Amino acid sequence: MGEDSATDVIGAVVNAGKTAWDIVKDNKASSGAASSFCSAVPESLKFTELSGWKTKTGSWIYKVTNLYGMDCVEIELVYSFDYNGTSEKAKGSLFVNNFTCYAKSATALWGYSGNVNATVKGNPTNVGSPKAIIGAVPLMVTASASTVLKADSNTWLLKARGDGKLEVS
Repeated sequence: MGEDSATDVIGAVVNAGKTAWDIVKDNKASSGAASSFCSAVPESLKFTELSGWKTKTGSWIYKVTNLYGMDCVEIELVYSFDYNGTSEKAKGSLFVNNFTCYAKSATALWGYSGNVNATVKGNPTNVGSPKAIIGAVPLMVTASASTVLKADSNTWLLKARGDGKLEVS
C-alpha cells in the first residue's frame, strides 16, 4: 500500500477566520481590524495539535499627494501572520494562522476621504505538495481616497504562506 497524503490524514485546509473587514472607514482606523483575521489551517485538527508558530509582520504606506506636493491622505498599513504551524499528524506540512491587516495610523486633510478594506480572495490553497502541504491564504487589500473632484485607489493581493513567505501582487 502507498503512503497516505497529508490531506487524507488531516482533511481539508480551511479559513477559520473572517472573510472581510474594514481597516479604515471615513478617515478613521477601525478598532476591530487588528482582531479580524483569516487562516489556512486543517479543519480536523484542534488548535492544541498545532505548534511551532512564528510571527511575521511588516508595513507599507498608502499615500495620496495633490498637485502642490502635499500629502492629503496617508495611511500606514500593517500586516501580521503566524506561520510554521505544524502537527505530528501531518509531518512536513506548514500552516498559516491569524493573517490580518490593520491601519497603524490614518490621516486626511479637510475635504479628503480615505477608506481601506480587506477581503479574503477565494479559499485557502496548498502551495506545497500532497505529502507536505504548505497552506496559503490570499487577502485583497483595497485603499481609496477621494474628494468631490477626484478619486484614487490601489489594490494589493497579499498571500501569506505557511512557510513564512508573503507574496504581493
